[in-house]
Amino acid sequence: MLPFLVNLQLGEPIYEQIVRAVKKAIATGQLQPGQQMPSVRVISRELGVNPNTVQKAISRLTDEGVLASHPGQGSFVADRRPSLRSQQLKALQPLIEQLLIEAAHHGLNEAALIELIQKQSQQIHGNDH
Repeated sequence: MLPFLVNLQLGEPIYEQIVRAVKKAIATGQLQPGQQMPSVRVISRELGVNPNTVQKAISRLTDEGVLASHPGQGSFVADRRPSLRSQQLKALQPLIEQLLIEAAHHGLNEAALIELIQKQSQQIHGNDH
């Protein structure tokens, strides 16, 4: 059983839903560093989606350093290395900018945005943060 699902009815591409769902499963501890991912075939069958769609998501996650591919063994949740931290933070900057723009568009000030982020973080991480 996979620790994530996709919604075939959403307008968001399925491979992007898979990418987001895997990242969330890692963030919430449902997937641990070093844990082997199910095969593309297994994920495809359990989600009811095309194997090419799953492969696209796995490739993207591998390119982003979220997963590590070991030929002949499969894909594994990557260990978080401190040397990658600056690259990861740099990758988040456009998302943060987009969030700030959207918040301003909806009339949210910085304090309200921080409160929303903290609430969402508690939902994802529980009380350990």
